[in-house]
Order: sequence, then structure tokens, then C-alpha cells
Amino acid sequence: MRRKHQERVIAAARHLGAALCVALLVACSPEVQTIAPQDLMAYLEKGKAGRTFNLVDLRSQEAFSTLHVPGAINVPYELLTTDRLLFLDGLPVIFYDETKPDLARLTKAVGARLPRNVVFLEGGFSGWRAARFPVANGT
Repeated sequence: MRRKHQERVIAAARHLGAALCVALLVACSPEVQTIAPQDLMAYLEKGKAGRTFNLVDLRSQEAFSTLHVPGAINVPYELLTTDRLLFLDGLPVIFYDETKPDLARLTKAVGARLPRNVVFLEGGFSGWRAARFPVANGT
């Protein structure tokens, strides 16, 4: 009888553990919001970058200095920390990488404290180029 009770308790704990893990993953996963290149272009044309949002290029410094979205600042994954995000003045942040930001790497870089006001550029820099929008070079 005692063994049967132990087995039930273990089964319940496993079930509860799995349910708790799923609940934590859902609660902790940042909701991914995106912006289309056309919408970002409209904001850039209005001169809003740096005033109403920050545009952050996560690619390497070499890739950024070759070509990037106008108005972007370069903060590669390796240099990204929660402290680096503080200078962004609490404004919404639009991140982009070559195609799609690595959410796991981004979250790890900022200590699992990804701000809620984060948006990703759909298609990344490749999507921006495919839409034939202007690019800048240099730093």
C-alpha cells in the first residue's frame, strides 16, 4: 500500500513538474513583436529614429560598417548587455540581424531580461535590402 502511494506521489510530481515547466516557459518567453520593412521606412522618413525608438543592428562591426539601415546603431551580440540597453532611454528598441535575430542569444546577452518594448525587423537586414530601401555605410 505504501509503495502504491509513493508511486502516485511521484507521478503527480512529474505531472506537476512538467506543467510548471510549460507555464514558466510561456510566462518567461518574451512575446515577439515585428515590424515590416515598409513600416520602419515610414518611421525613418518621419525622422523618428533615436527620438521615438532606437534601431539596433546586432550584426558584427564589419557588417555594420559595410552597410546598414540608416539611423541604426551597432551593438553586436558580443557587446550587448543590460547595461548597454540602459543608454537607450527606455524607448522601444527595434533589433535586426542579417535575417532574423537569435532570440535565445539576445536573451542570454541581456541576462534574460529582454525589455518588453522590443520589436524585430521582419526579414532582418536581408529583408530590408530585398525591399530595396536605402542603406548607409560607415560607422
